[in-house]
Amino acid sequence: MAIKVSLVVSTYGRYEELKDLFDSLLEQDYSRDNFEVIVIDQNDVVNLVPLIDIYKKDLILNHYKTDVKGLSKAKNKGIELAKGELITFPDDDCTFYPNTISNAMRFFEDNPKADIVFGSVWYGDLYKNNQFAVENKLLKLNSFNFSFYYSAITCFTKIKSLRFDENYGVGSKISSGEELDYVINSINSSYNVYYYPLIQVWHPILGVATMPNEKVYKYAYGYASIIRKNLNFSLFVLFLLSLFYQVLRFVLNIHKESSKKYLLAINGRLDGFFKNKIKYI
Repeated sequence: MAIKVSLVVSTYGRYEELKDLFDSLLEQDYSRDNFEVIVIDQNDVVNLVPLIDIYKKDLILNHYKTDVKGLSKAKNKGIELAKGELITFPDDDCTFYPNTISNAMRFFEDNPKADIVFGSVWYGDLYKNNQFAVENKLLKLNSFNFSFYYSAITCFTKIKSLRFDENYGVGSKISSGEELDYVINSINSSYNVYYYPLIQVWHPILGVATMPNEKVYKYAYGYASIIRKNLNFSLFVLFLLSLFYQVLRFVLNIHKESSKKYLLAINGRLDGFFKNKIKYI
């Protein structure tokens, strides 16, 4: 049977989390013969061969070992290797719900003119083993409304020519921002990009309050740097709103320990917007 979906998984330093992802793929209500898992293995700390050997009996697994580091480089290599009509980019610490792939396939069957779709992310222990009902709504994304509706781990795309900027992402010059750049590029390139919440993916809790201080700053820096790279009126407004939101959180928490994180989020945004020295062609 033909491969319909390629899952590109970039991984470094994780074993049990990757095992959980594989286990969730075994539970898909979509035929395993119709999707492949491309593992871009950048490890020099974990040997994934024993794990791959276990799961390749039940999953179509392409284990690509490389010494080249960088999340965006790994995703681009996965796109190059992909055989599927659709490509998606799960993190190595996320899991799929049983109908994640089938709902994505159904979306494209019902919306043949769509090029890219983003789904919804569910965070934390409450949602790990439980899929909650959501409103079956469809939203076409544009440069004004996209900011709350994109996450690379929920992205399913037909467009193999659209790549990630290798200046961004973990292991690159700037360690975040690659997925923001991807969605902005997809919209600016006039692709038909949608948000469809019935495509659901689980991920551990991620937010300013739970991040290490260094990551808070780096995420904010990458975010603002991407805004500056692609700057237009709507993105500038988005940047100002984001900056104001972090200032408000800082003021409201000024006597709490968490205020340091919000100050880092502010400084990261300002530095990323005004001090980023990367040159674009």
